[in-house]
Amino acid sequence: MAPRKVTVAVITANRKDVLDECIASILKSDYPIFEFLVIDNASTDGTAEMVQEKYSSVKLIRNEKNMGLSFCHNIAMKSFTGDCVFLVDDDNEVEPDMLGKLVDYLYAPENNNVGIVVPLIMEFYDSPEKVVLAGGETSMWSGKNFLCSKKISDNEIFRDTKRVPNSTLIRRDTIEKNGLMDDSLFSTLADEDYVRRMNKKGIFAHVILKAIIYHKQKHTSTAARKLGMTNPARAYILARNRSVLIDRYAKWYQEIVYLFFWQPLFNAYYLYVLLFKTRKKEFTVAYLKGMFHAWRYVFTKKLPSLDYVLEMTKN
Repeated sequence: MAPRKVTVAVITANRKDVLDECIASILKSDYPIFEFLVIDNASTDGTAEMVQEKYSSVKLIRNEKNMGLSFCHNIAMKSFTGDCVFLVDDDNEVEPDMLGKLVDYLYAPENNNVGIVVPLIMEFYDSPEKVVLAGGETSMWSGKNFLCSKKISDNEIFRDTKRVPNSTLIRRDTIEKNGLMDDSLFSTLADEDYVRRMNKKGIFAHVILKAIIYHKQKHTSTAARKLGMTNPARAYILARNRSVLIDRYAKWYQEIVYLFFWQPLFNAYYLYVLLFKTRKKEFTVAYLKGMFHAWRYVFTKKLPSLDYVLEMTKN
């Protein structure tokens, strides 16, 4: 059987050097790459020039401003011409056989109900044998991020997952059935929202445990950065998106437990970090706005436009 036509789409923003390493790594894959896209999220560090000079086979798509991760994923999902598209962040390097293992599993006749496959994410820098993510999901009771065990037995082939961040291979027919990502979510949990929508249609996402990608994690000592609050937009998203996800997919009794017990605990802790550790007013204000919009969504099912979040990325 002829190889599947695989499109690779790398999402990048002002990380020219790691992007260069990412592209070089993927081009060493032992599975043929039909099409290679780079979605540049308004970089100003010479990213576009580097891609054009070093990788003539790569198609560069540039945003005039930072549009968020989900928006860039949607660009790739609308633009690719292959049978499937591998969405990957720029801060990764891959094993040469990773793509082949993902494609073989995704298109195996017995896996017709699988629409997304993702590789096992390993640590790149400190401990290359350390598992970073082997699947997971958000608890519909508490909003906590429940991660699958990082201990993997030799006979394990895959794990079901609802979290597919960082690197994701999606079949074309899955996109046709499930549509695009909700770009109003901007980034965090947009991947899980997409998978849970898939699940309602009887389509599933699996982690392929023998397909390996190495993630270049940033290590930080600040409390806010450890929680993912690297800018006001991220603080706003973290305050809002967990509640949106639970409102969309939890049972009514699960949502009540979350809203009146777990959500206040999360907010109290995050606000403590922002007020007494980070001490940046713009972060705190953004988080409070996210709290308000989370509650407003519960009653109205409406989110602010993407432009509302984009304004926060300028701070």
